[in-house]
Amino acid sequence: MIYCQLNGRVQLPLRKPLSLGQVALTLAPASADHLPLPCPDKPGVWRVTPIHLTQALQQAFPGEEITFLGAPVCYVHRIRSHVRDPFRLLRTAAAFLILFVGSALGLAWFHSDVDMPRAQLMVYQLVTGQEAEDPRRITIPYVVGVAAGVAIFYALPSGSRSTPMEVKLSAYLSSMEETEGQDIPRDS
Repeated sequence: MIYCQLNGRVQLPLRKPLSLGQVALTLAPASADHLPLPCPDKPGVWRVTPIHLTQALQQAFPGEEITFLGAPVCYVHRIRSHVRDPFRLLRTAAAFLILFVGSALGLAWFHSDVDMPRAQLMVYQLVTGQEAEDPRRITIPYVVGVAAGVAIFYALPSGSRSTPMEVKLSAYLSSMEETEGQDIPRDS
């Protein structure tokens, strides 16, 4: 009896062969981790299904019964070897600038819609009992609080919990794999 549990995803550099041990955990009479699996040597996302594993395992262990557990498919990301990207810093800065300007405009438009300066002055007067001499006394702590709240909620990890940003990125990666994942041709 052979038990096989597919991993969810694997990254594999181009020109490296794919083996069963990279895409699945196996419990077999002998080591099956070295068994080769078909995978095109082209960049992209490739689906490895239990059928591919069954073919390799039945050739190595004829007559053994195979049971699959866990994920129904393993996505193999064929990647180019890590080449230094000279424009990465520039692209990162441009993306940061676009996000920063967009979020600043969004907040500014929201504040103008609800007349935030007047609302802040009213809250200050309700709390202190006197009118604010300088609106920056209210505006600066408010801006710092909004920025800190967004950073803490979206970006800063808290020990064992995932941040909302990590959850969204994981969901995006899963959707991308389902959409772009290609079946491995039979002649591979």
